[in-house]
Amino acid sequence: MKNEKKGLNRNRLVVMAVGNIIGSGIFLGSSTVVSVAGPAAVTAYALGGVIMAFEVMFITEMCVIHPASGAFRVHAAEIFGPWIGFVNGWMFWCSGILGMAGEVVAAATFSRFWFPGIPLWVFCALYAAAMAMVNLSPLRRLSRVEGVLASVKVAALLLFLVLGALYLLGFFHSAALPVNQPFRSLKSFLPNGVQGIFASMLMVMFSYVGTGIIGLAIADTDDPAKAAPPAIRVITSSVSLLYILSILFIVLLIPWKGIRTSSSPLVLILNHMHIPWSDDILNFIVLTASLSGLNSSMYSSSRMLYSLGKDRQAPSLFLKTNRNGVPAFALLVSGTALLSTAVLSYFLPQKAFVLLATASGFLALLNWLTISVTHFFYRRKTLREHPEKLRYKAPGYPYTTILEVLLILGIFATSFLYPGQIGGLIGSLLLLLGLLLFYFALRHRGTLK
Repeated sequence: MKNEKKGLNRNRLVVMAVGNIIGSGIFLGSSTVVSVAGPAAVTAYALGGVIMAFEVMFITEMCVIHPASGAFRVHAAEIFGPWIGFVNGWMFWCSGILGMAGEVVAAATFSRFWFPGIPLWVFCALYAAAMAMVNLSPLRRLSRVEGVLASVKVAALLLFLVLGALYLLGFFHSAALPVNQPFRSLKSFLPNGVQGIFASMLMVMFSYVGTGIIGLAIADTDDPAKAAPPAIRVITSSVSLLYILSILFIVLLIPWKGIRTSSSPLVLILNHMHIPWSDDILNFIVLTASLSGLNSSMYSSSRMLYSLGKDRQAPSLFLKTNRNGVPAFALLVSGTALLSTAVLSYFLPQKAFVLLATASGFLALLNWLTISVTHFFYRRKTLREHPEKLRYKAPGYPYTTILEVLLILGIFATSFLYPGQIGGLIGSLLLLLGLLLFYFALRHRGTLK
């Protein structure tokens, strides 16, 4: 954006990324993961952390070489042609919209804890409008707001871990929580077998998919080669550790069969500890987490539309910016699409979150697959043409790249094991097919380059 000064340093990049990654996926989606995988949910989140770390390293390497505003979409187009850039960009945007819808539905669900008589769609509309106003601010102010929201939810997870550890050490003698023993045998750890892990992986990956913002945010940093590599080490290690430890305490402190997919297991645990006002306090925190994910997803979705407009793969209206350099029209379209998607909460209030989360996760993983394949060829191209630009190298090439591709394909192949995900999967596949057909139809008419 022309008049927008770059406003992200290493710390702000960490805040934006952590704010986009940690959201309702861990606070609410974890209940679905544990109910499907049992105590082996710990393994599922650890595997998800490995996949996420590889993907972030691949994005960072390519963005340091070429810090484009469209990030991986631009890099894929350099290798495979403009068609993949079109499909990738619009898939990322659609995944972002579905992810935002999942976050706003989660926020509305948490709000009904205090106001059960107000319909979900009312809260959805209010939160979407509020976060759109925040995103119209300058980038520095947006990152400060995100810093506050991200700090609250990171502090909440840390507090949960401290309280869980104190309970296990015997400091809450009056609590009504049993201490489970999920590791006493293979059967107790894997009650649904290895297939339970794979069946839950799509929802696990929804907890990690916010990493797409990293490539877009790197383009807004003052020195990508200096800021990005140390930032991603902090991002990947801290998020993975927080997730794995949180799930570990969940499976230790409540029976996995007793977890309800419509509520946060963290709230349930603190309620049983008889901590005063714990349900209200934690409900506020998980609400903040969802709003934080919504806020940063709006940033990444509007920037992707701007990038598509710049490459003439979207209407030029998306290039219009306000006085703060924010692509205001792209933001308006993203917010409108969010509201139209979140209307699902009116018709399917009990199933909306899982449907939106799995659809968003599936589309995001398709982009991750493209990123991995692109990275394989992008490293070769850079070494051949501009080796001096390779200032950061993702470790283990090409083996980590190949492993990442195999892991993602494995998740796709086994995602049908959890029937609740089928609707989101079918919808995502239809969208992918529609985008491919739409691109070649526009190309045939000469509308696209």
